[in-house]
Amino acid sequence: MKQKTTVQRIITSIEEILSGKFSTRVKTSQTDELSGVVQAVNALADRYQMAHETIKLLDEQVKRSNLHTIMALVEALNAKDPYTRGHSERVTTYSMLLAKALNLSDEEIDSIYIASFLHDIGKIGIHDNILNKPASLTSEEYELVKSHANISSQIVSHLPNLSHIAPAVRHHHERHDGYGYPDGLSGESIPLGARILSIADAFDAMTSTRSYRSAFTPQQALNEIKQCAGQQFDPELAQIFVDAYNKTHGGRLPNKRAS
Repeated sequence: MKQKTTVQRIITSIEEILSGKFSTRVKTSQTDELSGVVQAVNALADRYQMAHETIKLLDEQVKRSNLHTIMALVEALNAKDPYTRGHSERVTTYSMLLAKALNLSDEEIDSIYIASFLHDIGKIGIHDNILNKPASLTSEEYELVKSHANISSQIVSHLPNLSHIAPAVRHHHERHDGYGYPDGLSGESIPLGARILSIADAFDAMTSTRSYRSAFTPQQALNEIKQCAGQQFDPELAQIFVDAYNKTHGGRLPNKRAS
């Protein structure tokens, strides 16, 4: 097999660097007439690799910082509203189940993971007497509760590096048929993350005991999701969620704690 010339090796190395393979280096001897070019290419690769590793470390630090902020916000809401204790974690579990079944990218999954934890954070701005009211809400009280989606999106949009999840948070109560809130979006005009959250949020709500009703069994909740597909929920995502849940959990709830 014919060996590559130095020029060919240099070209290959540059192509690999540009494609993200920063560890690539060109090997040559000091006597090679292109050794100076080789050294320059290798020095360029060193700089690219150092920059890449620095960016990676900074990104990890930002994520850790964001996680501390997220958990502090969730704990503040948990202390305010007993129902939400564990709710965000369970919604995250169900959202991840669906997101992974859709084979989304790691970046998309990370965004949905964070949005799941913070989708109800706007309830911090709603009075305890309304959030914990055992009787039916008045129309005015219901409008206040509905405002949590907008408040949640405003909160996350002001957090460093989290503004990109604001659309999923804002629109997680939209409906496929356009009769949801806050903006009455329909179909695929609803962000994918919000459509995923809508199903996960509804499933946990149905399978949680509330003061005014008993919890559904998982299969009852799954049947309800199928029946509401095309109206409340994206029909394709609804079926994928039902299939993924049955495959992963069968008829059981995954380590559900009392609400």
